Amino acid sequence: MQIIDGLPPGSTINCAATYSNFACAPGVAVCSFPTPVLPGICYAPGGSLGGEKSCSNANLNFVMTGTGAFAAYNRNLNIPISLEIHAAPRMPFAPIQNFNTDLSRVFGQILGDPDFDLLRVTGGTDFGLPSPGQAQLTKLPGGNWATYSIFALTYRIDFVGRPGGPFSGMSGSTTGTVHIITGGIPLCGGGCFPGFDCNTVTIVNPDGTIDVCCECVSHPCEPLPDGSACRPGTCGVSNCKPRCVETNPVTGLSIVTACECDDLETCEVIAPPSSNPCVVPNDGTGTVHLPPSGCQYKREGNPPMQIIDGLPPGSPVNCEPTNLNFVCAGVVVCSFPVPVLPGICYAPGGSLGGEKSCSNSTLNVVLQGTGIYTGYNRNINVPISHEIHTAPRALFTSPQTFATDMFRLFGQITGDPDFDLLRFVGGTDFGLPSPGSTTLLQMPNTDWAVDSFFDLTYRIDFVGAPGGVFAGRSGSTTGTIRIATGRIVATCVGDCPPGYRCNRTMTLNSNGTIATCCDCVTDCGCPGDLNGDNRVDGRDINPFVSCILNYIGGFIDPACVCADIDGDGVLTLGADVNQFVNKLLTLPNNQCP
Repeated sequence: MQIIDGLPPGSTINCAATYSNFACAPGVAVCSFPTPVLPGICYAPGGSLGGEKSCSNANLNFVMTGTGAFAAYNRNLNIPISLEIHAAPRMPFAPIQNFNTDLSRVFGQILGDPDFDLLRVTGGTDFGLPSPGQAQLTKLPGGNWATYSIFALTYRIDFVGRPGGPFSGMSGSTTGTVHIITGGIPLCGGGCFPGFDCNTVTIVNPDGTIDVCCECVSHPCEPLPDGSACRPGTCGVSNCKPRCVETNPVTGLSIVTACECDDLETCEVIAPPSSNPCVVPNDGTGTVHLPPSGCQYKREGNPPMQIIDGLPPGSPVNCEPTNLNFVCAGVVVCSFPVPVLPGICYAPGGSLGGEKSCSNSTLNVVLQGTGIYTGYNRNINVPISHEIHTAPRALFTSPQTFATDMFRLFGQITGDPDFDLLRFVGGTDFGLPSPGSTTLLQMPNTDWAVDSFFDLTYRIDFVGAPGGVFAGRSGSTTGTIRIATGRIVATCVGDCPPGYRCNRTMTLNSNGTIATCCDCVTDCGCPGDLNGDNRVDGRDINPFVSCILNYIGGFIDPACVCADIDGDGVLTLGADVNQFVNKLLTLPNNQCP
């Protein structure tokens, strides 16, 4: 630490600092919380790192030596100091604890010194002087703790020289950064090649000495800290790919929770598109009737919805649709009278044999021109009516997945400044096939998380208004887009080895998030039938034993996939052998199911 500012050029005062005599005392000056919390306790949960915050008074000893014009200056000064430290969470009682720290606040000063009217030391992140750190605690055989702690302290020293003293008429404010350290346990440092981390191995010996070894190890195939993706460059020639994701139906956001090395024969999970959540309150009917109340269907992926026909070449108008504000009313396109009962616009039946439902809504369309229409932007709301058909589903179960069909969709506006007519038509019954699928998952609070999409085939008819942007033009454009809401269901993609299939498992967590994992699992129609005669009997014993004994881990040989009785993708002496014996003894007539 140095005093530079305010002194003659080429002259400094070096300050060798020692912090000592830490004490928990009433009313630590800089503490952000009342101390002591209890007698002798000046720490509490919390702080900027989410673990613990602690305060103390201490003594800052400065051994001050001058340079330049002050080459003969030497002083030993004690400054009363207060500080607050924040620590990240740690594992109590663990024999070795490593955690990040932060010197949040440091403050101390003396007044009326023979050399200084004021000598003040300030530091810490909360005072705008970032001071991160790290700590390692190692439990020794006798129960004591060996402590290593380091802070990169950013400080500011303010001084005002005392009249008649060596610094009379001088004042200044110097800022710098120093490392302050206690303890003698070595930490690993230095750089490793890309894709490798510097790993520390610590061993506490019976005599209380500590062995510390450092080596560069390859990054594990694991999610990045923010869950946005898997850590790159960790699997050699293959790639680190997502295996599991966790989706929050309320926010529509997903994070990666598990990864694995992709050896070109591995299926991976693809998180659902985000930012269009759909959660519907439980109405007691054991399901959700489409369209889901309070949700919005938006276009997903490519291609865009466009007006092309009738416009100059290379100048389509892109249409970004959002279908929202669904209400049960006298629906124009409905094939049956609605409402069936007050507030109910659904009934059994329809082209898929389950349920048919009708509603009115608003189709919000953001129009954006291209080509000669570059710069054209409009936001238009079109009143729309539609009828949806769904396949049968099992009420009061979760999850429910069923096929759907946008049976009819129709809406238009007339007399617009740009359009004498702007009409949107879609749906299978209008010759525009629009199949879809819906998955419903009941959350812990009994609300329903919805994942629903339609591959909507549409037709846009338009007639330009005289004097408007599209005056004298008209046309009819047909295309297909995917519209979706919710999107809680992750998908599995990729190829598994022969004898395996890519399997998706979904788990509803207690906090309402949805965990989805994708794994290659054995694909055997009759587990235990090793010779392919559609029976599990004594003729399968020898090949089963051979498969078990010759298995060395990893993917199972295609000839042995039916030895994986429990279907977990590996062969084990325990579960697979026990279940194989059980099948031999209990299958009626030893026939495969």
